Amino acid sequence: MYSDRVLAPEDLVHNGLPTRPGPGSNAKRAARLADRIVEDVMDMGWPVGEVLGAELELLERYQVSRAVFREAVRLLEHQEVARTRRGPGGGLVITEPTMEAVIDAVMLYLLRVDARLDEVFEARILLEEMAAALAAQRLSDADRPRLQEFLESEHPARRADPRALHTLVASCSQNAALWLFVEVVHRVATLYSHGWKSFGKTSEIVHAHSRIAEAILDGDAPTARRRMRVHLEAEAEFLRRRRTTRQILPDHILTDSPGTGKRAETIARELARTVVVNGLQPGDLIGTEAELIEKEKASRAVLREAVRLLEYHRIAAMRRGPGGGLFVVEPDPGAVTDVVAIYLARQGMALSKLSELRSAVEMVIVALAVERSDPQGAARISEALTREKSSGEEERSETIHDLHAALAAVAGNRVLELVALVLIRLSRLHQVERLAPMALDQIRAEILRAHSGIASAVTAGDLDLARRRMGLHLDALAAVIQ
Repeated sequence: MYSDRVLAPEDLVHNGLPTRPGPGSNAKRAARLADRIVEDVMDMGWPVGEVLGAELELLERYQVSRAVFREAVRLLEHQEVARTRRGPGGGLVITEPTMEAVIDAVMLYLLRVDARLDEVFEARILLEEMAAALAAQRLSDADRPRLQEFLESEHPARRADPRALHTLVASCSQNAALWLFVEVVHRVATLYSHGWKSFGKTSEIVHAHSRIAEAILDGDAPTARRRMRVHLEAEAEFLRRRRTTRQILPDHILTDSPGTGKRAETIARELARTVVVNGLQPGDLIGTEAELIEKEKASRAVLREAVRLLEYHRIAAMRRGPGGGLFVVEPDPGAVTDVVAIYLARQGMALSKLSELRSAVEMVIVALAVERSDPQGAARISEALTREKSSGEEERSETIHDLHAALAAVAGNRVLELVALVLIRLSRLHQVERLAPMALDQIRAEILRAHSGIASAVTAGDLDLARRRMGLHLDALAAVIQ
């Protein structure tokens, strides 16, 4: 059903941490139920096409109301975890998250927040340096011939696709999340300029790719890391000098993406493009329901499905009643982090690989937070600690991550922030809530002490102390969830 919830002003604009529905709201219960169903699907081995159960059966199993269940199902459909099939033998059918959905969600979010090319390359350098170093350390017997074949001068991918070496190196890192982020960020980077293909075909770049591959084949991680950084810095500088390069993503990518062809999705894209092209700000009215039905020549049902997509991706939300309509809302990464994290969960992301990537990303983030923090950033960090200290039992599983989210925001790179939030979301899928209550209370107390220490070091501008405390904290977390 279409949501009749009347939006409050804080739903349209939020400052500081992302807003959350109240602990007693249907939205909160639906989100928790969706998480439980995702966990159950993971435990089942993610059998695509299998019916999880009929509605009545699932209502009984999960002990929730029909309204909460149906809201949870909408979330699962957006996340490509499951869909409803009508008729005999129908029910909630398990589906497959796709790479296209991941890339689409990331592009849409980065477009909304005006992510700059410099942010993309700052994130690329971190991720691809790590991929090159891990590839050198972990090159398998199966991967070695692929890399050696790539070095052959007649190999078509060397000049036909400048991304080929980067994708291959990331796959050799043996870290599914790292490979995904490299692939996504690399694809996003190409959208800022038409010149990226010509860069990849120059003899200098072919030579640079060869030197990176040679270092990996030699097992020389420091050299592979250094050569990857030099190569990416050269690419960034090349693109900055090109006339066709933009620092902000062009709005046409909303229409370039293939989508599913569904009318509701097409309308959602058109409305999203309206927001971007016209520079609409949070709180601006896009149109009333009647106006949008007339403009889009759509039925009320189709328009409301399009609105649900816009609400899910935090582009706009419908407010009912006098003065109501479809209003622009503040961008929020929640939807994209769900899509990416669940895709990785489907790929069987190992906890050890999650920990190594999260540690590398957050160590960079804490350093950037020290460098870039200002009074507003300090206030955001303080707010995160306050929320963690004062949260009740129901909210604690979320607020325990707020300090990490706040640091990612203060670091001032929306791409790295998105990566960090995805890794936090994955960590929540492997949450420590399954531990005994006494052990859980002790762990939470230790986490709060660690968070307080990290926060004080960051706000004091003490880089060495902040990095040391974050390193100890991440090592402790890794030991708990493995």
